[in-house]
Amino acid sequence: MKSRWNDADLTAQNDELDQLVYLSRLLGEDHSLVLLGGGNTSAKVRERNLHGEEEEILYVKGSGSSLEDVNRDSFSPVRLQQVLPLLALHGLSTPVLMNAFSCAMTRAKSPTPSIETLLHALLPFPFVTHTHADSLLAVGNTEHGEEHIRDVYGDDVLVVPFRSSGFDLAQCCAEAVRRKMTSKTAGIVLMHHGIFAFGANAREAYERMIALVSRAEDYLKANQAWELPQKQGSPRHQQGLEIAALRQAVCRQGNNRPFILTVDDSPTALAFASRPDVADISQQGPATPHHAIFTKRVPLLGRDVAAYGDSYRRYLAALTGAVERIDGAPRIVLDPELGLCAIGVNAFYADAAAEVYRHTIDIISRASALDRYRALPAGEILAAEVEYGGFEHKVRDDERRPLSGQIVLVAEAASPFGQACSQALLSRGAAVVGLDKSRDVATLFPPPAYLGMACDTQAPAAIADALETAARRYGGVDHVVAPANFPLTLLQPFLALSPVTNRVVLTDNDPKHLEQALAKLVGQGLHANALRLAGNGAAAGGKLAAEMCGPLFEKSSNSLIEINK
Repeated sequence: MKSRWNDADLTAQNDELDQLVYLSRLLGEDHSLVLLGGGNTSAKVRERNLHGEEEEILYVKGSGSSLEDVNRDSFSPVRLQQVLPLLALHGLSTPVLMNAFSCAMTRAKSPTPSIETLLHALLPFPFVTHTHADSLLAVGNTEHGEEHIRDVYGDDVLVVPFRSSGFDLAQCCAEAVRRKMTSKTAGIVLMHHGIFAFGANAREAYERMIALVSRAEDYLKANQAWELPQKQGSPRHQQGLEIAALRQAVCRQGNNRPFILTVDDSPTALAFASRPDVADISQQGPATPHHAIFTKRVPLLGRDVAAYGDSYRRYLAALTGAVERIDGAPRIVLDPELGLCAIGVNAFYADAAAEVYRHTIDIISRASALDRYRALPAGEILAAEVEYGGFEHKVRDDERRPLSGQIVLVAEAASPFGQACSQALLSRGAAVVGLDKSRDVATLFPPPAYLGMACDTQAPAAIADALETAARRYGGVDHVVAPANFPLTLLQPFLALSPVTNRVVLTDNDPKHLEQALAKLVGQGLHANALRLAGNGAAAGGKLAAEMCGPLFEKSSNSLIEINK
């Protein structure tokens, strides 16, 4: 791992907070160090209060912020003299601790300070960094993890046993600092969690982190535990309907709510899913509890989703109220033919689960090559999974996005009407698959909720290929917006596997064509609406399309509607 610090990126006008933003982004941009809000950084700054008195302020990353895109407002200013005395107390619960942090802030509208604020506060250095580095976890999450950590670092770091983030961890670290820290101490390793590094200035804190992580990488390489197994997939056959069936089963276990399912069949994912020891290494748990927020504790092996749900609910029963907060559906599926399948309440969280588990694969594979992978006991992971349930409900209950988890195919998506419909559907939380002959369709809207493909919408072979891609990207198709002459028979097998009530919106300027097509679909049991794009409808119907798109996909009407200006 190379330092990317460049003094030229900073000017003489950059204060400590600017430097903190810079080093945070450098760390956050490397996802082998931190993922999806993980990790945190801080700086201690002397400022004058309203009375003109100078006091020391800890600027610490706000809870949930992503290091790679922080700005000055992402950091919470906390009075050090107000939080440090907390260490002398006993048994503070997390809610009490977080309230104390909030009460110590100098700016009321700042984000909630990190749960590890007290740990940042107690370290006697101006700048502190904390990451969940993959290579560090690969070395430490093993049967002889602490021995390996000692081999890597000697006395250059303090080693602290696992404690859940919060008051207990801060007190444990405070004791280690008091008893063992010396002038040569460059960091603290938190077993099954991550690593802290610190320095007298921003550059020193950053480069110490890079140097410490590099030593873990070098150790893995020296022990032939760096290269990841690879497996080339056989020539891809049509698996779209298998993927859609898997998604349907997942949604049933997820309290019959729709999910997005994305497939990674890379050589690394296929090799991991096909390992003869995958049942042993994958079922121990994640590399660190933070990962379970997105992936749950263990993946499903194979495709028996119902059996996974039964087993998972029994596991959740150990914690009162957990079953009510979290469903029985997996968030990760490992299958030797499909590779890695990741599930989320929308496209963003499906991609998040996939990225987290790709890093989990790297960590477990390297740990297994070094020694024998060892995760934390299940009880230590459960709290993170309950936290997952909390944020998932918040996403589900967002009234502005009632179509979250649902997938809509829009044919002729590059037309003015198609673009208006796609925009309306995306704004209501849907994932949109846009098809059009125009190559512009690929870049109409940003990922991850939009997938645009250049495709002849009257060519069955081209549509079949597009459906295969859509299934791998999102898990299938639930609804369709298409011209009346679109070959819907190709989509019907996917619609039959949808976890939600299908709705089809047909467009044409000929009312007779629309009435015939509408009657045919209603006769097949589909919920359909027909939009007659009369007069200026095709060109000027964007606003109306946007207004109607939500209701058309949330209610059943089986009606013919005219858009004429």
